Amino acid sequence: MTQKRKGEATRWFQQAAHDLRAARWNVQGGFHDTACFLSQQAGEKALKSLLYYVGARRAALLTHSLVEMITHAAKQIPGLKGFIEDARELDLHYIPSRYPNGLPSGYPHAFYGRATADKAVEAAQRIIDAVAGHYRGAGERDILEPPDEQ
Repeated sequence: MTQKRKGEATRWFQQAAHDLRAARWNVQGGFHDTACFLSQQAGEKALKSLLYYVGARRAALLTHSLVEMITHAAKQIPGLKGFIEDARELDLHYIPSRYPNGLPSGYPHAFYGRATADKAVEAAQRIIDAVAGHYRGAGERDILEPPDEQ
């Protein structure tokens, strides 16, 4: 583990945690489409954090698919396979939560409801918890600590 990789892992994990907080805030505000996208982003960034940490090749870091990231990371951390359904749930929101042409008709803000947003937030939370658990098990608790913000 190089300091550079650990630094990137920390940056990505911290942004994942921030995105999840923002997703929760958007659920409360009724912005369910945005909450779903931010949940997808939180899961993606948590998994990218882990991929940086384990030294994944660049190609594995370029995808936006959580299913692909879990499949890759599970080669080194088999327990991640248990989160594939959460990854599938979040992958569903990458495009249609943002773009009207990602849906058959209508608008993302009218299509997404509270139950869908809650489900996405819960899926992202489970993925973040799994990544955090790996860091704790590896003695890397400092990756989980928010930086001092100025």
